[in-house]
Amino acid sequence: MTRSLPTAVVERISHIVRKKAESFQYGPIGIDFGPNGLRLVQFRKNSEKLELYASTFISISDEERHSSRLLRALIKRILKENRFVGRDIVTCLQPEKVKILMLSFMHQADKTDEELIVQRIAERIDDDIANYVIDFMMVRPEVGNGQERSVLVALSNHDEVISYLEHLRKAGLKVKLLEIEPTAVRRLISVKQGDDHEANLMTISMGNAQTYITVLSGRRLIYERDVDFGERQLIELLCKELDIDEHEARTMLERGHTNDAGENEPVTAALYSVLKPLFMELVEDINRALIYAASETRGVPVKHVYLTNRVATWHGIENFINTLIEVPVSVLTPFEGFNNAQAFGGDSGPRGAVVTGMALHGLTEFG
Repeated sequence: MTRSLPTAVVERISHIVRKKAESFQYGPIGIDFGPNGLRLVQFRKNSEKLELYASTFISISDEERHSSRLLRALIKRILKENRFVGRDIVTCLQPEKVKILMLSFMHQADKTDEELIVQRIAERIDDDIANYVIDFMMVRPEVGNGQERSVLVALSNHDEVISYLEHLRKAGLKVKLLEIEPTAVRRLISVKQGDDHEANLMTISMGNAQTYITVLSGRRLIYERDVDFGERQLIELLCKELDIDEHEARTMLERGHTNDAGENEPVTAALYSVLKPLFMELVEDINRALIYAASETRGVPVKHVYLTNRVATWHGIENFINTLIEVPVSVLTPFEGFNNAQAFGGDSGPRGAVVTGMALHGLTEFG
């Protein structure tokens, strides 16, 4: 015979459960529609402590990617199976859909920064500025009248942005913010460095065809450049020099072509020796950023370099770049240091830095 709990007890339990849920502030779901799949991350905060709440990565077919109906069903299943809360999301366009510009302008008392930025953008592009959605982030905001200011500008085709947002809406998602990758990575780095407000840190995000070099001084963005350098050029060089196909080249780099004992490490070194001439071109840009950062912060050097994105998944990449520059280098592990991160260790990776930064929106003092 089954006995029911007294009504008062049931109500008390329900009240406790509600209070516990209400004590957490859930952030938006960061979603990255990457070339290899769909990655989702969500944080929650309780008593100012951030906790990694949910994360997953799944492969997605082209049909699911482009069909609102199929994507809606897929999203519904993912959110339910992985305990995600709500449908508010922060996402970004893929890098090839965004043009990044670094502009300078003279601060003027009789004009707003927005007016001056729009004027400078119009001077730099050939197309009608009305065809673009524009976002910007000040790089050197602390200047006076008549002094030069720098701004990071992101341009995306207006129709493509509207189409993307509408596609997500039909899939049952509510876009809280559409942002650019450098902003998301900056937020993640700022949270990770915590109370160290003086350190100069650099991130190098090496994607398919573009690389973003970013320098933070404490909480301030002081340098941002995009460079025509990425995985595609490196893979093409390796295929040409070694007469192998793209799949084999990628496999050798990502898996390091080594066993657990590391007996074939010389093979990895040989692969990087082939690629070194291309990397030396990137090193020139890195060194320019290092010099600029020191000049902007009265000689304070960059303390550490973090690698993110696609090339950062390559075996031994941090060791190789460490031999090319005189600053400690490591691969950025997005989940490291967050409460409950150990439960999602398999989902973390260099590409996850962007989506992790997006998921932190609204939960920290960094926006």
